Amino acid sequence: MTILTNNEFSAEASPCPSGPVVALATEGDREFLRSIFASSLDPFYDGDHEAHADRVLDAHLAAGTDSYGHFSVAQRTFVLWSDGSPQAQRLGVLHLAVKRQGTVKISPLILIPSHRRRDGFGSVLLRTALAFAWEQGARQLYCTVAAENTPAIAFFTRHGFRIAGESPNQYKPGMTELILYRGLVAADGESPCDLHMRLFEDGDAAVVRDLILDSMPSAFQGVDDDWVRALFDGHGRRFGRDLNQKYKIIHVAVDSFGAIQGTVAAGPKKGEPVKLMPLCARSPEAFGFMLDEIPRLFGTLGRKLYTHLPASPATTALMQGGGWRLEGLMPAAYHPDWCTVQWSLCL
Repeated sequence: MTILTNNEFSAEASPCPSGPVVALATEGDREFLRSIFASSLDPFYDGDHEAHADRVLDAHLAAGTDSYGHFSVAQRTFVLWSDGSPQAQRLGVLHLAVKRQGTVKISPLILIPSHRRRDGFGSVLLRTALAFAWEQGARQLYCTVAAENTPAIAFFTRHGFRIAGESPNQYKPGMTELILYRGLVAADGESPCDLHMRLFEDGDAAVVRDLILDSMPSAFQGVDDDWVRALFDGHGRRFGRDLNQKYKIIHVAVDSFGAIQGTVAAGPKKGEPVKLMPLCARSPEAFGFMLDEIPRLFGTLGRKLYTHLPASPATTALMQGGGWRLEGLMPAAYHPDWCTVQWSLCL
């Protein structure tokens, strides 16, 4: 891939490079944009798509300034060409909007029909979007896609985008719009070394107690020494498998040095759901590792897993990335200052 551009998004290119070329749009691309916007967006969105193409191109040509924008601070439009020769064909378009919040929106990314799902041209445009967003210092790249546009959904999720939610009848009656995002900022710190899960042992009590009391009380009122003791007692009743005794099964995540990095307890319920409480870790990396292991650990206990967690950005991203479904928002359920989320995973 070669990117031909100006000083604001810098890359070097030879005069006639071989292979696909991504170039900043010019006035000469207007009719192509009007045509591809209208033909590709009309099945999924209402509105005047040619006017939409004119608006984004005008903003791009005005040094990226959108005179009608509210949250956008810059607009950039790129055109994908088959190669760098005079006979090159336009194959697609990518428009990016830089937002005040430190994010970049893809709006939209389109290939001509004959080059969709082949030759990796969509990936060429997406790499352009990622490079541009990183150069802008963005922390997130996001887009919205009609749920009925299944090839586009598969494309974005295959490239690391997570589905944040859905909005029925958003831009066209009968059409559901999905919200997708991909984080761009690497997590701080190093990942724990060689984590593995094992069953809680009596000798772990002091460390697990401190882990729970360090991480949970700020968002879960009433989590104290008595709560932790009741949890450990429930683990001691696990051999009876009596639901009415509210038994628990506790596991811990342990690193290669033997240090406990996280803990999770499963409590089977009537009707075969399994509640995970607590579910906490010393780092996002350890939390993500436990999410990967939880179905293996508790998959035979019931038909679905669920948990209640505070609605923090890091936790939400990890739950979405693990395929968990947001089932409910519970304001002040566990703490007057927090909105708690119920997440579930069907087994």
